[in-house]
Amino acid sequence: MPEEEGRKVLTVAELTRDIKSALESGFSGVWVEGEISNYKVYTSGHVYFTLKDDQAQIRAVMWKGKRAHLKFEPKDGDHVVCRGRVSVFEKRGEYQVVVEAMEPKGLGALQAAFEQLKKKLAAEGFFDEARKRPLPYIPWSVGIVTSPKGAVIRDMVRTINRRFPGLRIVLAPVRVQGDGAAGKIASAIADMNEYGQVDVIIVGRGGGSLEDLWAFNEEPVARAIFASKIPVVSAVGHETDFTIADFVADLRASTPTAAAEQIAPEREAVEESLGESLKSMTIELRDMTEGYARQTDDLSDRAARALASTTRHFRERLSGAARHLKALSPAVTLKNQKASLANLMKGMSASLSRTGKNKRSESAAMVNRLFAIQPGRNVARLRDALERRFFALNERTRAIMSDRRARARLVSGRLEAVSPLAVLERGYSIVTSPDGKVIYKSVKSLSPGMGVKIRMADGDVPASIGGKKADRQEKLF
Repeated sequence: MPEEEGRKVLTVAELTRDIKSALESGFSGVWVEGEISNYKVYTSGHVYFTLKDDQAQIRAVMWKGKRAHLKFEPKDGDHVVCRGRVSVFEKRGEYQVVVEAMEPKGLGALQAAFEQLKKKLAAEGFFDEARKRPLPYIPWSVGIVTSPKGAVIRDMVRTINRRFPGLRIVLAPVRVQGDGAAGKIASAIADMNEYGQVDVIIVGRGGGSLEDLWAFNEEPVARAIFASKIPVVSAVGHETDFTIADFVADLRASTPTAAAEQIAPEREAVEESLGESLKSMTIELRDMTEGYARQTDDLSDRAARALASTTRHFRERLSGAARHLKALSPAVTLKNQKASLANLMKGMSASLSRTGKNKRSESAAMVNRLFAIQPGRNVARLRDALERRFFALNERTRAIMSDRRARARLVSGRLEAVSPLAVLERGYSIVTSPDGKVIYKSVKSLSPGMGVKIRMADGDVPASIGGKKADRQEKLF
């Protein structure tokens, strides 16, 4: 059909471009609420889905770069609020919302991400109490993963030094909030494990908002704590703050200062406990020795009673046999029947001969039985058993004493390692008043001409102050 005068005819592409321009300029920053359906992540990393309500629906897309900033993982059925711009896909003539930000309806994105990760890690057993390890009674070396600046590290170091002076502190300085903080914290925990020279690790920071504490709610930190071979204490924020790191750690402390108090025992209490342990071991060893001695005495008494009883029994049997032989003596028989023996001499001689032979046989049998019993051999056997038990008692006593001495040397060596005298041996000295009181902790307390005493490792030397100069020194942790 010929073109009428004044009529402007557009091609489909031109019309689509005009519509696109009008929509994108008029709807460049809109908020739209709806339910997600057909949510699909492509290999490119881009996400395509549909937003709908009970009356309409609209296609939506979120590019890979924007999706990377999501704090939660959307899914079909989620009710969300999206911020974006309306655009037109020219090849199909369809309009869509290009989503730049998204958050759950009625629940903050950070809180949703927290609940999602918590549920995921709980299913993998990250929070199981059975896998959590007790802290060492005295951690001679403490690793701290936190910011090197601020009150947190100062408070923890001050608390540890106050409760147990001499404990070694190793600091892994990291950023504790902002982009990349979670990766730095996770790497520091792994580095502490690779270093392997600390007995416990404290991971923490001071209080703040949910956003400030978010690095401790990220999966890399949780997995680093879970993989740690060294016990980990989580000390994030205040008592009311809870993070994913708290649930995974072997122990959750309400504050960083509380963490320092929980891992560092009171030195005086430790020394008192060691003293009581040594006293208890001494009493136990004494009781064991007395018990073995009583057992040995009892065995000796039983052996002596058995020997006396056996000897008395055989003595009584021999006495009875002697009386019996005496009653049957041929002399007694000849005296009582002397008158009749004349006629019966020949027969009586034979009878006496048989009787004597029988009695000799009985006597020999009794002697043989006596030798077969041999009480002396029983006594020797009992004596050998007694000697073996006495030898075993001595060996056991020596082993116990050796073990107790080794344990005492180990405790003594550890106490010597943190002794103030050991510091003097390395070349340090202490300035005191002439009567030995340590009162000069600052040059401000000294004045020219003042008498002092300098204590070194091998003795004291008097001195006086000629002049003074205060140099400011910064304490490093």
